[in-house]
Amino acid sequence: MNEAYLPALMVVGFVAFFGLILFLGAKASARNRERVGQLAGRLGLELETAKPALGVFYPSPRASGRIRGKAVALYNYTTGSGKSRTTWAAVSVTPAADGGLTFGFGRQGLGTKLQELFGAREIVVGSPEFDAAWFVQTNAPDFLRTALLPELLEKFREFRGAFKLERAQVTYVEMGQFDSEERCRRFENAVGLACDLADIAEVYARHGGRV
Repeated sequence: MNEAYLPALMVVGFVAFFGLILFLGAKASARNRERVGQLAGRLGLELETAKPALGVFYPSPRASGRIRGKAVALYNYTTGSGKSRTTWAAVSVTPAADGGLTFGFGRQGLGTKLQELFGAREIVVGSPEFDAAWFVQTNAPDFLRTALLPELLEKFREFRGAFKLERAQVTYVEMGQFDSEERCRRFENAVGLACDLADIAEVYARHGGRV
């Protein structure tokens, strides 16, 4: 091969590679938005309109509306930057009343063991299977133990992310985008459980922490 052509071939190769990255990114962006739109439709939420950047890259999709009288939103967000940048899928449910209750449910693991080393206090709910799987924190232990009925604990079984109530909002988050049908189906069920947890927050607000 004539060496005179090498610079031109390198430029063509770079342009082709860059074009492929753009194509794959645009395709993933459109797929993520389509999945959120389908999930929103099943839940009765509305996908917010958005203009794609450069005509092909959609911003992180967001759907919102009301379910069981509560404001609900589905969205993605990111934490970190560069190589440590992480994308999360989330649903938030806003209880109709706020009495100051807070809680967190996370899967037991290395992270929760580190939390305990730094002083985090876990409550025991009373179900051996649930307590072995979930690390629970709250500012109202007695109330939450009573409110977490067996049929509610059973609903946690399929989830791998974390539920929490803080700043008067119940959220469920897990790592990733809404780019798979499996995750979307899981979030469809997560909305129901998040609404159940918001109901608990409303009971706490209205009855002074008594179930």
